[in-house]
Amino acid sequence: MLSQIALLASPPTNARNFLITDAYGRGTHNARGEAWLQSIVDGLVAFRSQDPPLNLAFVNFATIWDGVLGSDPGYEAFGYTNPGACFIDGNTCDDPEHYFCWFDGHPSKQTHRIMADYVEEVLTHCRV
Repeated sequence: MLSQIALLASPPTNARNFLITDAYGRGTHNARGEAWLQSIVDGLVAFRSQDPPLNLAFVNFATIWDGVLGSDPGYEAFGYTNPGACFIDGNTCDDPEHYFCWFDGHPSKQTHRIMADYVEEVLTHCRV
């Protein structure tokens, strides 16, 4: 990812603005994943220190996954009745608006709304 940002920031494109999203973990974490995530953050910080600096926003969706799939605050705090998938083996649940995923690993419409709201918060309030 960092090499692609460097490529896009170079001539002839000279891109300056980047939104980076990450779905690492999906509710679980390990030392290898945390080290990878830290290397990405370190690389983004380095991009900010170059002249001219890049404008970067990093959205770590682990914040949502951990909140919904973990016990604090848990899926019910987000309005879900189920932290799993609505569409399983060709069958759709009766209440897709209250499921975390549409099918396994793919966020539902409601989850996408929460993700979009989170991206907006990051763009409004956070900087690398």
